[in-house]
Amino acid sequence: MFEQLRQRLSGEPNKASRKEPFILDLLRPEDASELNLSWNSHFNTPALRQHIKDFPGLSLRVRGQTDYIIGDQWRRRSDVGQLTETRTRHYRAELVEALLEQYRNQGYRAIVLGNDEQSSHEKFYLDLGFSELERIVYYEKPDVLVAPLPEPGQVQVVPYHHSEETLTELLEVDHAAFPWLWWNSRAELEYYRVQEGVNIYLGYQVGLNPAGEASRRAVGYFGFTLYERWAHLDRLAVIPELQGQKVGAYLLGYAIRQMGQQGARRVTLSTQLNNSQSQRLYEGFGFQRVKSLEYSLIGKWLKEPERA
Repeated sequence: MFEQLRQRLSGEPNKASRKEPFILDLLRPEDASELNLSWNSHFNTPALRQHIKDFPGLSLRVRGQTDYIIGDQWRRRSDVGQLTETRTRHYRAELVEALLEQYRNQGYRAIVLGNDEQSSHEKFYLDLGFSELERIVYYEKPDVLVAPLPEPGQVQVVPYHHSEETLTELLEVDHAAFPWLWWNSRAELEYYRVQEGVNIYLGYQVGLNPAGEASRRAVGYFGFTLYERWAHLDRLAVIPELQGQKVGAYLLGYAIRQMGQQGARRVTLSTQLNNSQSQRLYEGFGFQRVKSLEYSLIGKWLKEPERA
């Protein structure tokens, strides 16, 4: 006891607390059955085996120890990673730094924390150099009432019918309208469009081209998910050159009416705290901010933040 007290007062580390030399190994599919998964793991052995196959090089363990870390892609982005799960006793920092290096080597620009990692170990990650990438605010509208709005600039709204052409149009509008971090990937949109309750509409500007021929171009879109009498607005996008010209308001009103026609009685959505333009739009339609549901997106830039 006196020796431990002397070491504590003198700052000399206790030999028993020193970490033994260790080796980090990339997880292979055949290693999944050897891991002692935590009771609240996202995976069982077959699921983890498949995960390692799908995302090679993004999971590691400490050889001969129970410590492991599992990485993923965030929202099916091949340039933004997600730190999904850790189980560690001594080597969390070492595993995280090694995983970050794996992401860098594979060309990822940023990494974010999965919900469980953030809720359980947020302070640890902040101390390690992670930070708040975005603050997300949440809104709710307790009804689906909306005043009629004049159609701006010959904008035609049509249900999304999937094809390579329409998916490309959707991606082009999405990437023009949102900051890089919030871009949808092709894989994410492919996944999103087939989920139960999802509705997507494209907005086209119609008119005549210089040759006098009929033309149209995609200038906006929205997507929402219907959960019986509740609808969540997942996306509302307008290309930058038409922002501020009531196109967003027209699309939002159209979306809310569609939700009501399909049985929704209230609407929710989320947006970024720094997006004051969208907040003014939503508040003008009667959405009310729900501060108790706000949250932070914690992560780390692996390269200079993308400004596109």
